[in-house]
Amino acid sequence: MEGWGFNEGVAVISALVAVASVVLNWLIVRRQTIIQFETLKAEMDSETMSWAHETIDLVSEGVGLARGRGKIYAGADFRQRAHEISQRLSSAADRGRLIFPNEAPGHHGQEKEAAFQGFRPPILDAVVFTCSQVEKMLPDETEPDEVAAAFMIKCRRLLVSEVQNAIDPRRRGAMLRRFAEGRVDDTKSSFRVAAELGEALEARYPGYLIQRRDAAWIAAREAYARQR
Repeated sequence: MEGWGFNEGVAVISALVAVASVVLNWLIVRRQTIIQFETLKAEMDSETMSWAHETIDLVSEGVGLARGRGKIYAGADFRQRAHEISQRLSSAADRGRLIFPNEAPGHHGQEKEAAFQGFRPPILDAVVFTCSQVEKMLPDETEPDEVAAAFMIKCRRLLVSEVQNAIDPRRRGAMLRRFAEGRVDDTKSSFRVAAELGEALEARYPGYLIQRRDAAWIAAREAYARQR
């Protein structure tokens, strides 16, 4: 520009370099912040999954105990198993409080210890209710307790559903997409394999499948997977 000299040009270049440096530094800091957040989220998800894996197994043990009453477990053996499972479930519930704290602690249970004030979240209800059901099963009956088993299966489904809700579904979707990309060389669709397994059970136990896994079912599942 007219009237500009060497000093002015140097000043402009210096200003542009300074702006570029600020922008670059911001981008670096932003990237580091995102990485730190993702790392922390991954660690939290890992802790949640570790707790969930053990707790789901414990609920399943309760279901197995109910279905095995009078046949596999009876009398003193049943009592011992019920005692062990209920104590481990009680411990799992308290460990879960470190991940899923009570809600609205200032509005309920003020007479209790800090961690127990407020309303227990549904995911811990599933564990506590299972524990109570195990403790209340009658040990000397000669038939399986199918009512208790069905109740605990509902608790397990609630537990699994709440764990899924606790994990970021967008991250889970991205993970599934990466997994699918890693299988592009597979010669056989996993949906087709699953369909064959389901149909094999249907052939052996007619009425097992609620929906037959035919070619249309396979095509629909594969189309949905491509859209994720």
